[in-house]
Amino acid sequence: MESHTFGKWDYTVFGVMVAVSVFIGIYHAIVGRHDRLEEYFLAGRAMPFFPIALSMLASFTSIITMLGASGEAYSNGIMWALKEIAQSVGKLIDMCLLLTLLKRLNLSSPFQYIEGRFKSRLLTLMVTVASCVQNMFYMSIILFGQGMALQAVTGFSTVGSILVTSAAAVLYTSIGGLKAVIWTDVLQYILMLTGILAVIIKGTIDVGGVQEIWSRIKSGGRLTLKYDFDPTIRHTVWTVGFARIFNTLGILFRPAYLQRIAATKSLTDARRAMIFGVLCSPVFGILCVIGGLVAYGYYDYKRCDPVVSNQIYKSDQVLPFMTIAIFRNVPGMPGLFLAALYSASLSSLSSGLSALAHITWEDFVKPRVSTMSEFKQMAVAKVSVVAWGVVIFGVAICVSSLKSIPLLQIYYSANSITAGPMFGLFYLGAMFPFVNTRSAIVALLVGISFLTWLVVGARLSPGVRKTPPLPPAPTDFCPSVNLSLPYTMTTTNSTSDDLRQYTGSGLDAFYSLSYMLYHVFGFLIVQVVGVVLSLATGGNKDGVNPLYIRKFFCWRSEQEEEHVMTSGRFADTSDAPVEGPSGSTDGQQTESFIKNRVL
Repeated sequence: MESHTFGKWDYTVFGVMVAVSVFIGIYHAIVGRHDRLEEYFLAGRAMPFFPIALSMLASFTSIITMLGASGEAYSNGIMWALKEIAQSVGKLIDMCLLLTLLKRLNLSSPFQYIEGRFKSRLLTLMVTVASCVQNMFYMSIILFGQGMALQAVTGFSTVGSILVTSAAAVLYTSIGGLKAVIWTDVLQYILMLTGILAVIIKGTIDVGGVQEIWSRIKSGGRLTLKYDFDPTIRHTVWTVGFARIFNTLGILFRPAYLQRIAATKSLTDARRAMIFGVLCSPVFGILCVIGGLVAYGYYDYKRCDPVVSNQIYKSDQVLPFMTIAIFRNVPGMPGLFLAALYSASLSSLSSGLSALAHITWEDFVKPRVSTMSEFKQMAVAKVSVVAWGVVIFGVAICVSSLKSIPLLQIYYSANSITAGPMFGLFYLGAMFPFVNTRSAIVALLVGISFLTWLVVGARLSPGVRKTPPLPPAPTDFCPSVNLSLPYTMTTTNSTSDDLRQYTGSGLDAFYSLSYMLYHVFGFLIVQVVGVVLSLATGGNKDGVNPLYIRKFFCWRSEQEEEHVMTSGRFADTSDAPVEGPSGSTDGQQTESFIKNRVL
């Protein structure tokens, strides 16, 4: 295997991409009307569906997908592709059940829903803090992932990479607002798609074509699906395919997602954006899986596994490492792929920063400040972006110490602690009008406590089941082994006999449950505890605004929904109307009209 370097043309292509992203922010800062928070945070609620759709795809197609999915496919095969399809099913369910409800309420922050549905400042604060922690950790993992990729192909330090990426995202997000983030996302998604396609096509050609690649990944066991019902096996068809549907139930309540829904011009545009996402989001994820399979075929053909030979320290780095190899005679192409990886990182980071700054204003500053000039409001918003950027940089440095754990497993394990119970709470409020506030608070605490116990126990318990990866590519053509890298992968052949050798019991067996089930546990625990406690305590005696409830099997035509949305929103005139970030209200409706029309 030859040594590969990142040339001047690669640095040029990479630098141009970063410069263009920052320029978009500067452009929108100059030409945009950022004298109002609604323009800064919600792009004036006037964005067409197509850029919103691409922004959703880019924001939630992070470097975790590009590196994690390809690394997972390289080590364990095609199974991860099922997860991409399952999550689209979850998004479709979410759209059918919740989109109309949220768009009608005209909410831009999911925590406004908790406040209106449960009328509890304590519960709202609990969910807001949990969401901020979740988003902060998510973005820190993204920063760590791109730092790891840069280190694999350029030798640039992980800490330096995290710092540069944080600075770039903070710069164009703080000065350009959501509109800059959305249009930058459009550019970055195109780059991401171009980069992954280029690698797949060139890698396939170098190995000898589709048939040759297929033969190699099949003989390496990468096309095998596991149908075992044993929940302690890391990945099976049931845990990756069916259980992951729960992962996107409640995605509309993710701050960055709801922020984009609120930025659309109408319910129709919001639906179009979500449908586009449902159809297209699995495509990119599956392409990343294919990229990992092509990487295995390539290194099987070269007979030199880069992980086993310690050229890289984990499979999450294999895609950028292969890119340098296959494009070593094509100046600028490694830079294009690295720009695609960087785009995946920047798009998610900038979206998260904008969402966190919006949360800071809507849920922490605005309720405590009676009057404030527009200039000061904008100053608070921009300072919030910078402050969150600094905090996330610090957390990313801490996350970088978890190099021995696969990127996907770090994210999905930690994310499930708060995301599963939180999304379960939103569904609990929307689907069960008899659930009361106290039961909801207890259910949330039980869900988070249970998941914390499970995740920490699984990390610390010595008797946890370890599902071995598939056999690696050969190493007999590696001229030397680089011993300077401290991290190596244990390579144990994974056979059906290996999968049945686990004999743990008690807590060890409990801690060995697949991390893919964590989110499901959190979601369902909140549902069950909330419903049971509410029934046991007499239900919701204070009543609930019907506009915050989504009843099953009650569908209206789109024209009727638009009529309700434009006519008014609140059933109870004693409820305060929903306000946008600038303080404007969207109208009220008389109680008699709503009783006849809503739900």
